[in-house]
Amino acid sequence: MKKNSTMNLFMLTMAVGVVLTLSSNNMLMLWVGLELSMISYIPMMTTEGVGGGESSIKYFIVQSVSSCMLILGMLFMLMHNLAFDYFMVISLSIKVGLAPFHSWVLSLVEGLNYTLLFILLTIMKISPIFIMSLSNFDLTLMVILTLLVGSISGLNQNSIRKMLAYSSIYNLGFIFSVVYLNSMWSVYLFMYMTVLLTVVLLMKFMNINYLNQLLLNNFDQKNKVILWICMLSMGGMPPMLGFLNKIIIFEVMVLHEYYFTLLIMILSSLMVMFFYIRISLISVINFSATFKWNFFLSGPMSYSLGIINLLLFPVFILIKSIL
Repeated sequence: MKKNSTMNLFMLTMAVGVVLTLSSNNMLMLWVGLELSMISYIPMMTTEGVGGGESSIKYFIVQSVSSCMLILGMLFMLMHNLAFDYFMVISLSIKVGLAPFHSWVLSLVEGLNYTLLFILLTIMKISPIFIMSLSNFDLTLMVILTLLVGSISGLNQNSIRKMLAYSSIYNLGFIFSVVYLNSMWSVYLFMYMTVLLTVVLLMKFMNINYLNQLLLNNFDQKNKVILWICMLSMGGMPPMLGFLNKIIIFEVMVLHEYYFTLLIMILSSLMVMFFYIRISLISVINFSATFKWNFFLSGPMSYSLGIINLLLFPVFILIKSIL
């Protein structure tokens, strides 16, 4: 994606759409904020050539259908019809790619660069998740299905983009399990965005699209160590930042006595941990023992990585205790 004044304008209007949704006090402005974000995102997708153009058409069709369903739900609400909740939940589930409405996300990701992929998997989901938090609909079944689909389907993926997409679907299960606790889901989403941004920037910098590229190409060893740490964090390995995300949600599930959902979360977390450990092992498999020794003795990078991983975890534990 080329950086120019037009793209900056689209980024600005997309941010305005998100802020408008978060600050609105009526359903019409919530919908306007959603559509403003969508209209701003589609032109950015078209800059990626044939693949981006195809992805933009798919995205437009999916979002248009879900927006029509959302408007229909608003009309039912004005008529005091209880069907509004069902229409709103289905339409917003389609918008964010919640299982079983997740297939469109996977058909889009291969046509996007890593910058647009990060926006699709994080920023474009803020507004629908916020609107969903205003509903009182029971999402337990969809949460369980999302956790299972995201964790199992990601096991046999060779594409980094699809793996990140399935990981995003999996994390949606955690987010929607606490979607009615505003501070909780927003903290989880922020922490997930932080970890994902690090991974996306590293993949973009190293130009990695598939797992076998980690073995076929001779990347800088320090970058591979950073990738190894990021993958462990995405998988939820303690004491990485991604581990704290899951611990917070596990505690909430115990407090509310959602033991079956907690069991599914733990089992799915193990599967997600498996395919991220696979990436982390591939990233460091060709290291020599000499380099490993020298790496931790030379340069400030090793100290920086250690400090970051040691400090971020207790800092967010402190934030959690305050919340």
